[in-house]
Amino acid sequence: MREFLKTLIPEGLLKAVRPWYHGLLAWDASVYYERPSEQMVVIGITGTAGKSTTTQILAHILNSASQRTGYITTVGFFDGRQNHINKHGLSMPNEIRLQKQLRAMAENGCRFAVIECTSEGLAQNRHAGINFDMALVTNLSPAHMEAHGGFEQYRAAKAKLFEALERGRRKSFFPKKIKGLNLDDPELGFYLQYPADETFGISFGDEKAVGVDSVVRGRMLPAAGDVSFEAQGKQVRLKLPGKFNAYNALLAMAAALQLGVSIEQSIAALQNFSAVDGRMEAIANSRGIRIYVDYAPEPAGMRSALEAARKIAGQRLIHVFGATGGHRDKAKRYEFGEISAQLADVIIITNDDVYDSDPEEIARNVEEGIQRVKDQGLRIKDIQVILDRRQAVRHALELAKPGDTVIITGKGSEQFLVLPGNRRVAWDEREVVREELQKLV
Repeated sequence: MREFLKTLIPEGLLKAVRPWYHGLLAWDASVYYERPSEQMVVIGITGTAGKSTTTQILAHILNSASQRTGYITTVGFFDGRQNHINKHGLSMPNEIRLQKQLRAMAENGCRFAVIECTSEGLAQNRHAGINFDMALVTNLSPAHMEAHGGFEQYRAAKAKLFEALERGRRKSFFPKKIKGLNLDDPELGFYLQYPADETFGISFGDEKAVGVDSVVRGRMLPAAGDVSFEAQGKQVRLKLPGKFNAYNALLAMAAALQLGVSIEQSIAALQNFSAVDGRMEAIANSRGIRIYVDYAPEPAGMRSALEAARKIAGQRLIHVFGATGGHRDKAKRYEFGEISAQLADVIIITNDDVYDSDPEEIARNVEEGIQRVKDQGLRIKDIQVILDRRQAVRHALELAKPGDTVIITGKGSEQFLVLPGNRRVAWDEREVVREELQKLV
């Protein structure tokens, strides 16, 4: 019924009304669930890429330090006692589910709650009624341009987290508002303007920090495969690939430091942190190949994932991916093609979530992006289009020889796939890979 009513309201009016509607529901839900955010220290994390990983790393560090912590991410929800996989499809839960999950954390004795805050969720005011104590931003690059109407609007949506931080009442058990920033990010200046009682930053550079009260500095160390870096002069080894994960870990460590957990405690905790579901998740196999499943729904995330895979790849890098349809940014299709052509040896274009779009048109757009850069003397040797995603995965595994690396991006740990005509089917990319590997044994 609700979807039918939406069709009767002009799109412009619907867009204007939606934030008020969701905001009102959020406040009502907060009252109904007895204001759970007032009973915990609440950390909100936003940014273009790395939100889920940073959220789960920070929660892991705090839990390892015997500080019971729950989290809410695109991947899933941890209530302080039990993990729940995200099956509802929203990266940031709707306002009622969000407050219900916070209530579960409070009842389970959580001292901290860490929430991944997406641009769409913030723009719709799903976060209303949550009293944040700390706000972190991982990085910012163009994303969701069509949904938000441009980069300025997208950036402003992210900034709603910092506005909420400023407005929130200071709690007796945590009487300050703290802001954490990536000092190496080009958009740093935009977020510096929002006030906080304390501002800290992280950096892998040597530039002088301006506008922050403290800095946790990192330095990358040479390593094959997984990441190694120094934090405040102490060595950290991550069981995760890619420099982008070093940034995620360093931001989590710096936030934990503000919450009373030492750098040494964080380093010890990270020794037991191996992966986030569907985020550069390695799939074990006996074929002598490396296989990674990654979410990477935006160009910046895809580039980071492929750059990490490129460094690991012993021989060829085989990339399987598609692009979302529906109202999602069409321009991303071309960017995805360009990025893959710059880093992969073999490209297999397939379906992602198609919604009501033409899958063949999406594939053509991706191919056009590849053609834009193909004359630049790139590595790319083979381009194939296999729209059936399972068949595409199977073909990539059949192609791969010992020493090759296969990376499949776009779905990560999502539990569904949207086929043409908005037909939704159950889908777990990791399980699909394992099933197809078993068939090849």
